[in-house]
Amino acid sequence: MKIVENTPDRLVLKSIPWIVAIMLSGMLLAVIAFGLSALFSGNMTDAFWGLLAIPLFLSIFLVVFVRRDDLILDRRSNLLELRHSTFRGRTRVQHKLEHLDRAMVQSSQSDSGGKTYRIALVLNGGMDAGTHPVTQVYASGNGAKRGADAINAWLAQDVDSQPRQA
Repeated sequence: MKIVENTPDRLVLKSIPWIVAIMLSGMLLAVIAFGLSALFSGNMTDAFWGLLAIPLFLSIFLVVFVRRDDLILDRRSNLLELRHSTFRGRTRVQHKLEHLDRAMVQSSQSDSGGKTYRIALVLNGGMDAGTHPVTQVYASGNGAKRGADAINAWLAQDVDSQPRQA
C-alpha cells in the first residue's frame, strides 16, 4: 500500500493494482485485435476465440482481480474507514478509531516457497473486535511492512488535542 497522506490528524493509504489492470487490458486489446484480424480474413474459429471466448475470460479476470483499497484513519472524527472499489461497485466499512489497537503484517507461503504479505488491523473493541485484513490479496515486497509501520507510528504519536496558547 502507498502512503498518500500522513499528518497528525489523518493517515491515508491506498492500494491500486495498476500493473495488473494495465496487463489485463493490454492482453484484452491484443486478443480483440487478433480476433478482428481473423474475422476479416474469414477464419471464423479464430474470430470466435479472439472476439468472444478469450475476451470474456479476460474480462472476468478484470472484474475479479482489479480492486482498489483505501484505508483512512482520521483522529478528528475518531474514524477508521476501509473503502473497496471494484468494477462491480464500492463498499465502505467504518470503525471507531479508538478501537484500533495496532496494525500487523500477515504472510502467506506458496508451494514454491515464496512469501507474500498484507496488512491486517487488530481491533480491540466494538462489535468487530479481532483481526481484519486491509486487502484481500497478498503481495510480494515490503509494502505491507512499510504500511503497518506507518500505521503503528501514526497511532503512537502523542497528539496534543488542546489548542496552542501564546
